[in-house]
Amino acid sequence: MKIYIRDYYCSKVSKAYYLPQPVDLLVQTSYFDSVKYELQVIDSIAEKKSVQQSVDEIFAFQPTHIIGQLGSVSLTEDEAFYMHVKSLLPDVQIACSGDALLDQLKEKLLQYSWLDVIVTNFFMDGTLKWVENNLNDATGICFLKGDQLINEAGKRSKNLALSIPKQGLFTGKYRMPFADAEPIATVLTNYACPYPCTFCIMSTLPYTTRSADSIINELKYLKTNGYKFIYFSDQTFFQSKSVTKTVLEWMIEAEYGINWMCFSRVDVLNKEELQLMKNAGCKLIMFGVEWADNELLEKYEKHYTVAQIKKTFALAKELKIQRLGTFLIGVPNQSKASIEHTIKFAKEIDADYASFNVAVPRSNTSFRTEALEQGIINEDTVIMDQSGDQIEHGNGTLTKHQLQNLKNKAYRSFYFRPTYILSRLFKISTFTEFKMHCFEGFYVLKGILKRSSSSE
Repeated sequence: MKIYIRDYYCSKVSKAYYLPQPVDLLVQTSYFDSVKYELQVIDSIAEKKSVQQSVDEIFAFQPTHIIGQLGSVSLTEDEAFYMHVKSLLPDVQIACSGDALLDQLKEKLLQYSWLDVIVTNFFMDGTLKWVENNLNDATGICFLKGDQLINEAGKRSKNLALSIPKQGLFTGKYRMPFADAEPIATVLTNYACPYPCTFCIMSTLPYTTRSADSIINELKYLKTNGYKFIYFSDQTFFQSKSVTKTVLEWMIEAEYGINWMCFSRVDVLNKEELQLMKNAGCKLIMFGVEWADNELLEKYEKHYTVAQIKKTFALAKELKIQRLGTFLIGVPNQSKASIEHTIKFAKEIDADYASFNVAVPRSNTSFRTEALEQGIINEDTVIMDQSGDQIEHGNGTLTKHQLQNLKNKAYRSFYFRPTYILSRLFKISTFTEFKMHCFEGFYVLKGILKRSSSSE
């Protein structure tokens, strides 16, 4: 069984063994009162349930509404599943979020006869309004009213007082490769991202910041209920400066004592903010490095430089915060030399970990428009996997097999250095870390061997 990750409008196959909670669904639970509504979460992958087991469980529950996900990486399987459920429960209403539902909304509502509602903003309360049959002012969902598409994704806002998501409903085995303790919980302090990176859909969504009080209340709940590690899955942690500073200062003053990890940007964090994060328990920061090339960084509107990348990585290292760099392979007409330079750069900046992803033309991005204009893809290209578990097309200069080989080379070159392996072993401090490193290392190696044989 493949480990699919479909949430936050970006679907992929887990490159190793990690599996975070499906944050779209997790956030949606915050809007439903447990007294008024009977909720059940089925995460077939995290709970290792077969399709039939999942269908049987849904049928036994007899839901009136289902909120799920539809991923580009698993589109064929997902669609077949929902069609089967609808055939057994013809009166059930189904809403889905996911990157397979980012564009051509009316066409997809007509195409997927089993689909009643598309979730366009899972931070809003649209699904609650849908369940309550109160659609006049619903935001964050779209649906058909006769022949008319009703679509109000919501506006950019600050200080949303989100209720505590119902973490306890998610009973599957969730894990992150850098966690030093279990169980883990996923937390969002903001939604979407204000930066205009053209290969990403996040800037097209209405950026929203939660209130500091609502975040702190959730953190208190997590500690009281025994969670031992937190994954802040914001696209850009510390983007909301005042809110984040208030939360971090509370964590320090309260001696919160739970380690955590997050995503951020090299041009967002200064030394003072990095120190505050470290003091509040930050163990690792994931940065979107993407390329070792200022021209590419500017072309795809990252709007920071190689020099800024080096500076922020050095500052985080100085403060003993682990650094993960994400890198993007195979943007249109990127050369082999450019990719190899980026692989070398991952080692030069002394990243603790590196994630090499394959550029995919996501729906609703200008990056997809570029790929279409250059004939790299066609309009029918809908099944995509950014992880590169299966590469569907070349980039105009390199074939998909050449891209696959370069991705395999990237992982071998970075992770199989004897000095790197020894360094990682010496930095492991808990049994959970050791266990996760063993699992991740095994699955990374397995993936390289699998992809190497398939690309020959």
